[in-house]
Amino acid sequence: MQSYSMGGERKKQRGWIFLAVIAVALAAAVILYSRGFFRGVVRSVGAVKLRCIATQDIQPFGADILYYDGDSLFCMTSAGVERWNYRVGSGASYHAADNVVAVWRGTQLSILNRNGRSTYDNNIGDEIQFARAGSKYIAVVHGNSVSGEEKATVTFYNTGGDDLDSETAAYQDMLVLDAGFFSGGDYAWTTAMDLYGTVPSTTLNTYQVSSMNTGTADLGDTLTYKVIYAGGMLNVVGTRQLRTYDYHGTQDNGGTVLVYGWKLIDDATVDGKAMLLFAPTRQTNDIMSITELRCLFGKQDKRLTLPDECVGAGIFGRNIYAFSSNFLYKADINATRFSAVSLPISGAATEFLGMLSNGTALVASGLEVYAVTVP
Repeated sequence: MQSYSMGGERKKQRGWIFLAVIAVALAAAVILYSRGFFRGVVRSVGAVKLRCIATQDIQPFGADILYYDGDSLFCMTSAGVERWNYRVGSGASYHAADNVVAVWRGTQLSILNRNGRSTYDNNIGDEIQFARAGSKYIAVVHGNSVSGEEKATVTFYNTGGDDLDSETAAYQDMLVLDAGFFSGGDYAWTTAMDLYGTVPSTTLNTYQVSSMNTGTADLGDTLTYKVIYAGGMLNVVGTRQLRTYDYHGTQDNGGTVLVYGWKLIDDATVDGKAMLLFAPTRQTNDIMSITELRCLFGKQDKRLTLPDECVGAGIFGRNIYAFSSNFLYKADINATRFSAVSLPISGAATEFLGMLSNGTALVASGLEVYAVTVP
C-alpha cells in the first residue's frame, strides 16, 4: 500500500511539472508572437551582395539593376553579374523604363537600349531639366520655366532620337513637375504648376504623341506627386486625395479617395487594376520607419499593422512585402496577418530600394546593397 501511495505522489508531481512546462511554453509563445514571430513559418531566403553602394542612384531595370557611380552607368543582373556599362561623365541623371534608358547631363541627351547600346547621343542645344523614358518614346523637359521671357518645353523623341513633337505654349510661366506615358506608351501626361498665380495650382495635360493634345485638367492647389495608369484610367495621387481621370482629362468623381496623412510608397498593376501601397506620412520623413500600411486595390481599402518597425515596403504579384532590420514580412491583399522570413544579410537592413520584375528586392544595410529573392 505504501509503495502504491508513493507512486501516486510521483504521478501528481510529474503532472504538475508537465503543466508548469506547458505554462512556460505558452508564455514564451505569447512573447515571441508579440515580437513578430509565428506570423507563419520562419525560413531563410537567398541574398546576393552587390558591387554597388546605396548612394549610387540605384534603379530597377526590369529584372536587372542600374546604378551610376558618378562617371559611368552600369547594368547588372540580380546575381551581381555586369551586363554592360556606358560612360556618361560627371553630374548626369537618368530614368529607366523596362527596355529604354534616358540619360541627360546639361544639354546632352543619350538614349540607350536594353543592351546598353546608344541609339541617340547628342547636344539638344537647351538645358535639360529632366527626361522620362517610356516603351516607345522619351519625354524631355528643357528650357527655363522660371522666367517670364522664356518657357519650358516638352519635346517627345522616339527611341531612335527622332524629334517627333514639342509643346511650349502650355508651359508659359509654369514649372513642369513630372511626365510619363500610358496606354501602351502611345499617350503621354505631364503635370505643371503655375508659378505666378495667387494660389499655386497644378495642371494635368495629356497628349497623343506626335498627334494632338487630348485633354487638360485643373488639379487645384493640392500637391500632386504621382500619376499611375491602370484599368484605362490615370490615377492621380496628391497629398489630399487620389483622383482618377480618363485620357481626355475628365474626372471620374466616383474614383476619389481621401489619402490625407498617407504617402504612396509603391504601386503595381494587378489584374488590370492599380494596387497602391501607402504608409503614414509622418513615418516616411527623412528615415523611413513604418508600423502600418494602407493598400488600395479596386474597391478594397485595407489597413495592415506591421509586426515590427520597417524600413520600407513594396509589392510583387498580389503580395505585400515589408522589411524590418532583420525580417522580411509577407502578406497578400486578403491576408489577416504577415508571415516572417529571416533576412540573410550581414548587418541590419536600413533601406528598401525597390523591387525587380522577377521578384528580387533590393535592400540596403548601410552602404552595402543586397539582392534578396522574396518568397
